[in-house]
Amino acid sequence: MGIWEILGIEPTDNPAQIKKAYAKKLKVHNPEVDPEGFQRLREAYDLALKFTRNDKRDPEKRQLDGEENHETQEEQPSYDAPHRLTLFDRFLEEPLQEVVSQEEIPIPKRYDFTENYNHSERSMNPGDMVERFFHRTQELYDNYHERIQLENWRELLNDEAMWNVGCHQLIDTQFLHFLEEHYHLPHEVWKLLDSHFQWQEKSEKLVSQLSGRFVAYLNGQLNQIFTLRYHSFENRDDLDIEAFLEWRSDALFALMENDWETAQSYLAKAHALYALDPDLIRLQGEYFLRTGNKNRAFHTFDQLIRLDPDNIDAYLYRARLFLEKGDATDAIKDCEEILTRMPELWDARSLLGKGYLQLGEWEKSQEVFQEILSHNPSDIDAKICLTQIQSPFNRMTEPPANKQAKAVRRKNLQTLGLPGRLARFKQFFALYTRRNIWTIIFLLLLHYAMFAVVSMKLDMTSEQMFDSLVNKYKPVQIKTVEGMKQTPLGYQVEFTLTKASYTNMLRVYDKEKYPEPIAEFIPAAKAKERDLLNSDTGYVNVGYLGQQLIIVITDYDHAKEIHDKQSITMRGTLKAVPDGEMLPVIVNALDKRKLPYQSILVTDTYINAKPDLEEKGWTGSWLLGILAMISMLYYIRIIREFPKTRKALTFH
Repeated sequence: MGIWEILGIEPTDNPAQIKKAYAKKLKVHNPEVDPEGFQRLREAYDLALKFTRNDKRDPEKRQLDGEENHETQEEQPSYDAPHRLTLFDRFLEEPLQEVVSQEEIPIPKRYDFTENYNHSERSMNPGDMVERFFHRTQELYDNYHERIQLENWRELLNDEAMWNVGCHQLIDTQFLHFLEEHYHLPHEVWKLLDSHFQWQEKSEKLVSQLSGRFVAYLNGQLNQIFTLRYHSFENRDDLDIEAFLEWRSDALFALMENDWETAQSYLAKAHALYALDPDLIRLQGEYFLRTGNKNRAFHTFDQLIRLDPDNIDAYLYRARLFLEKGDATDAIKDCEEILTRMPELWDARSLLGKGYLQLGEWEKSQEVFQEILSHNPSDIDAKICLTQIQSPFNRMTEPPANKQAKAVRRKNLQTLGLPGRLARFKQFFALYTRRNIWTIIFLLLLHYAMFAVVSMKLDMTSEQMFDSLVNKYKPVQIKTVEGMKQTPLGYQVEFTLTKASYTNMLRVYDKEKYPEPIAEFIPAAKAKERDLLNSDTGYVNVGYLGQQLIIVITDYDHAKEIHDKQSITMRGTLKAVPDGEMLPVIVNALDKRKLPYQSILVTDTYINAKPDLEEKGWTGSWLLGILAMISMLYYIRIIREFPKTRKALTFH
């Protein structure tokens, strides 16, 4: 079989036609499946290109030889070599027709494959070819603007080394190790590379060869679980792109591993370099969401939608948060926005049904969830929501038997000229408001003044004030130091200490020595000697929260429980360790007790479970007290107005 039959085309001197035929035949002779067929195809391709080069080097001789030997070639018989031989061997061993001399029957130049063709010249050392390939790869990766262009990777994969069986195997082995250190590539490049190397089919094998982090990242890119974009930096020459990409991907890795502290650090670094990257903002939103700060998460995804109005993920996240806040109407708007662009996104359709459910629009909600079940009959979430719909929906569609009796009674009252319950309430509310309008206005002003006094002293916004008020009745549950670090200072926390102990140190206040309340940290014996033990005394304890040692200041009863049981569950206020003698004194006390605390003691925050004198009062509390007393008088007044208004309504 000749080279043109292998390529499946007529003899030609057009390299483009040869390459096109070669690419077409590669689909049949894949090097992974049919290495021998691929080798024959490759050699036929090389020889055909060699023919075109020879053909173009000496066009005059080619024409002359063709004219002189046209008839001779037609008379020569053709022989097929055994299939076990390579294509090149077949050309060397192919028997030629006996001739008297080269002058009598000249062989045309275009068929003299052995004269100027060196087999070793055609195929350089595989190791050198692989080295050259990775040199090209490194050059491409180092140029960011070239790296993100898909066509440049297509050209790289058309390198000669990729079509050599030995080289292809070496590249397949080494390419992923290269990408493990050079992975900042667009999703479409990953898909192109996978189409050549079939990494997805070998994912189980790759786990033993590569780091688990990179394998998870690779699967995420190929399966489009998460993808990062790279084209938004093309015109940012002032940006250190590589540093930004490194920190952004490190933040992604940390989020994948639930390492919140590391994720926060890398997100902050990346944000400092470039704050307007949509993918970075999405990662920030996911960080806030997964660390429980849903208010920050909501504002982050809201910002992402303003920056990138086509970001479906941002709409999906915001719709979920709207539902959790009880804003079903806004959640439905976001879901409808998503479904106009992606009608088959069933997560958005499920949120839409839950929005209708929250609004009490049973029929619409039922229709949505039935549509979801028609698509996926095993959708548990849809089944549960339909169950929730069924009970109120039945009550609405099957009214109780005495409903008709109530309707008759209401009609009789209207006939007699008597108002119904709702009408009577409206009359009462209108009369009460008219009689007490100025009292209500003044009371509202008093509350605003009280709020202003507190917020000015505490330097808190209204939202922070509200969160703080809620926190008083519902403390934050913390189980680890990471959870403690994520909790704002000043918040009430509930925690459990283990391996706890009383340090024999006290927080005391010498009111005679210091007119203003100033805390001192001294040993218990010295406090007793100075007669400073009283109800304001705080007892310094240490204990383990998770795997790290923290400082907790308690009253006497809790300190005794810690001493007796070595563990305790209690509440306290999260505070920052103040500058001064507190920390050195406590550390010195721990040194004397030879506790191995140095590597694990939390030194920037502590929990105060015994309110200190600074917390008990502050300048301006007298004004707040006066305002509270005046408000109480006005509350008494408006409460007394209830029976008076009711009596007045009777005579209207």
